Amino acid sequence: MRKRPLANLLYHIGKLENLLINQRLASINLRMTHAHVLRYIQKHPGCIQKEVADYLFYQPASFTNVVKLLEKRKMIERRSDPNNGLKKQLFLLPAGVEVLRQVNDAFEEVNQLVGTVDPDTLAKLEKISINLEKQI
Repeated sequence: MRKRPLANLLYHIGKLENLLINQRLASINLRMTHAHVLRYIQKHPGCIQKEVADYLFYQPASFTNVVKLLEKRKMIERRSDPNNGLKKQLFLLPAGVEVLRQVNDAFEEVNQLVGTVDPDTLAKLEKISINLEKQI
């Protein structure tokens, strides 16, 4: 078996995960980025666009196109923030909730393919993630 540096292995696993999830989401004409946006809004209803863009490491200007597409497909809506009319809050619409069920099924299917990781390894991976985020 070929040995790879950990960073290469993590990158490769991430790319494979992206490919698998995009394959699963193709039937509903959705990309992984859209899926992550819907999942974030579900967990943080009323969040603002910049928060989601920052979380997904998107430039706010290019992220606007993602939001517009999801709006056009009636999955989310933007509403004026009652405390600051210049900000727009994001909320899931019923179509977004329905699509999110399929999205969650796709993520669960990929998680089952990956299998379980022992708690020590998972803790180490979490630590790596936190350390990398601190460097950004």
